[in-house]
Formats: sequence, structure tokens, C-alpha cells
Amino acid sequence: MRSVWSLVFFVLFWGPCRAVVNTTTALSLLASMPQCGSACLLTAIAASPCSATDLECSCSNATLTAIVEECVTTSCGIRQQLTSKNTTATLCSHPIRDRTHLVSYSGIIGLAFAIFAYVLRISGKIQSPCSGGIRWTSTLWWDDFMMTVAMLLIIPVSATSVVLAQAGLGRDIWTLPFENITKILKIYYFDEDLYLSALPAVKISMLLTYLRVFQSTRFKQVVYVVITLNFGYCIAFVLVSVFQCTPVSLAWTRWDGEYGEGHCSNINAQGWTSALFNVILDILTLSLPLPLLWKFQLNKRKKFLVMLMFSLGFFVTLVSILRLQVLIEFGNSKNITWDYTAVGYWSTIELHTAVIAASLPAIRNLIRRYLPRLMGSTAEESRGITSTGLSGTTAINSGIIKTATQIQVRPRESDEENFIPLQDVGGHDRRQHSRNFSMPHHGTSAPRAPSPVRTPFGDSDDHIMPPQVRDSHEFFQR
Repeated sequence: MRSVWSLVFFVLFWGPCRAVVNTTTALSLLASMPQCGSACLLTAIAASPCSATDLECSCSNATLTAIVEECVTTSCGIRQQLTSKNTTATLCSHPIRDRTHLVSYSGIIGLAFAIFAYVLRISGKIQSPCSGGIRWTSTLWWDDFMMTVAMLLIIPVSATSVVLAQAGLGRDIWTLPFENITKILKIYYFDEDLYLSALPAVKISMLLTYLRVFQSTRFKQVVYVVITLNFGYCIAFVLVSVFQCTPVSLAWTRWDGEYGEGHCSNINAQGWTSALFNVILDILTLSLPLPLLWKFQLNKRKKFLVMLMFSLGFFVTLVSILRLQVLIEFGNSKNITWDYTAVGYWSTIELHTAVIAASLPAIRNLIRRYLPRLMGSTAEESRGITSTGLSGTTAINSGIIKTATQIQVRPRESDEENFIPLQDVGGHDRRQHSRNFSMPHHGTSAPRAPSPVRTPFGDSDDHIMPPQVRDSHEFFQR
């Protein structure tokens, strides 16, 4: 009781010197301050060089602050420590830090982009070939199923970011009601399990897409191995996360140190290990198709764009590395609602960018179908229409083709650098040759030039593609 009256006397001198905190407010704060905290505060002030009426000196004195914190840590429980910290911070008019908007914005805005990419991905694989739009066809496969599973896991993670922000994630822990701290940790526990399941699901979806595109047997074997590794990662780390504490409820109640029997594993080591393996699997998954893509016989511009599209997934790896960096404070933090903020929004950003990166090839095909000029092709080329429907005789007689020297064969996708002029035939033989253009010789088939191979990106080149990618055009043409 004596310490309380001493603090009251102390505040009566401090009040007039600090307009922000008046005497009434200060007395109310000190009344709620735990006795262990008020005793530490008086002891520290008595030993400091600051006078009792110099609030500015006492609040800015680093030595005094360190003495108070050390005393409170050893003399008070965690709940009393937080209450004492909040009281002294309010008395000294310390600014209230707030990053809750980063938590909610990263979740909602990122989710909107991810859903948009997912809808475009699915829309690009569902179409109606009939003019009436009655019969619908699709090329949906297991990769789209896994992406759907991933979205079902990502949506609750993103939606709860708003709840976490409202509860106080992004503010200092001593400024929050105790029940909010428990609520944040409980939501975080379930979000972590969803996160550890969603990331492998996105990578497995990408790997299943590779199986549709590339036909190399050895490549497929490697893809199956990486799929197995991702499944193993998911099962192992989800189990570790679920049973990180015994009993499980300690994961969100142990923060105050007032639990009974039970123990928890080293969460910091768990977070680092899972993040490190995730980065390794990212690099392995994203780098698998690059050697085969490099072998596509495309011109330099198109090859660059194709490689860039697939390489954008490495941005997800960059986000994973940034998240790995902020995990340094994860697990050992004393200010969890502030320090967990960066881990939270980087995790949601990582999930959203992974969905977008995995959907880019399908989005490209959708754009190429409806907006072909954006991809450098005509509408006919995007639908695979390459002939005029006229025979040689009809074309010449109709006036569309006036002389044989005007005929040029152009590669698809507006590659106009290698026109192939046909040889001029004599005028006296033109009628015979135009007849041969539309009709084969009797008894034998007319010789035909080998058709250029069409790449999976809608391009036509005069070179033969490697056998491991020769049949991959079917996926990208859908």
C-alpha cells in the first residue's frame, strides 16, 4: 500500500509536466498496475539521476527502463508484466504501433488476385464448341483438381487475416486484452496447418501439369519423384505442426506460462526446417521444365517469353526466402502479436503468388483464344485455321491468285522473316500445273512437303522439335 501512495505522490508532480497524461488518467492507470510492477518502478526511479518531477527524463532514460524491465521480469508473471508495460508506456505517452492493415490488406487483396487467376485458369479449359452453347466440353484434369484443393485451403487462411487484424495481430502484445492474445494464437495454429497443406498442393498441381505437357519417360519419372516428396513434406510437417504441443491446446494457451502439465517442441526450429525444405522443393519444382523448354525450336523473342512465363514462379521462391528471414524471431518472441505480423502476411503473399504463377500457362491460352493479337497471332491462327478452303484452280481462276510468284508461305504467329516464294512456272504450263495443284497424279500420291511441327505455344517452325516435347502441343492448344 505504501508503494501505491508513493506513486500517487509521484504522479501529482508528474501530471502538470505532461499535458498528454493528466493526473486523473495517471492515477487510474497506477491503480490498475500490479503491485510487483509499481514496486519495481519506484525502486528504479529512486536509483535514477532523474528528479521526481522530470517525467521526460524518466521516460527517456534507457538505464532506468532496463532496470524496470529486469525487475518486472523477475518479480511478476507474464500477465502482470504486460499490464505493467502497458501502464508505463501510457504514462510516458509512447506511440501505439499498428500494422494491422498490412495483415488484412495482404489477405484480402492477395486472395482477390488468386481467385481471379484461378477462375481464368478454369475458364480457359471449359468451352462450348457449338454456336448455341448447349454442349460444353472441358480439358480439366488432376492438376486442376489439386489447384481447387489448394484454393479451398487458401481461402480460409486469407479470410482469417481480417479476423486476426481485428483481434490485434500487428500491435504490441501489451496493448491487447488477454483473451485476444489467446484468440490470435489459436487462429494462427490452424492457419499454419492449412499453409503447410496448401503450398505442396500448389506445387503438385504444377507437377501434374508437367505430366500433361512433356512426354519424356525419364522426365515423367523425375516428376513423380518430386510429387512424392511434396506429399511427404505435407504429411510430415502437418503432423509435426498439429502435435507441436502436448496437450494440443498449449499451442494457444501457453503464452502466459500459467498452464499445468504439458510441453511444446522447439517451434523456432520447426518453422525454420519447414521453410528451408519448402524453398528447396520450390527450386526443384520450378527448374524441372526449363531444360526442355529451352529445346523448343522458337525464335528468340518467343523463347524468351515462354521461359519468362515459367520462370515467374521463382518469385514465389523469393517470397519464401523473405519469409524465412523473418522467421528468425519466430518462436522466441516475447511480443508475439507484433513479431508474428511479418510471418503472417508473407505467408499469405506466398500462397497467392504461387496460385497465380501456377495458372499463368492456362491464362496465356485463354488470352490467345479470345485476344489473339495480344499474343502476336491472328484469330484464325488461335483456332488453328490455316487454309483458305480454295483449291489451286479455284484460287487462280477467281483472281485471288494472279500469278504463282505471288504465293508465299508464312509461319504462324506472324513470323514474317522467312517467306518462301514458289518457283514461277511457264505461262504455257500454268493451266496444267494449276490442275495438278488440286489433284494428285493418277496411280501415285502427290508428293507433299513435311508439315512444320507446331509447338505447344501455338508457333510453327521449320525445325523438328525434340521428341520429349513433340506431343506437348495438345495441352497448350486446349
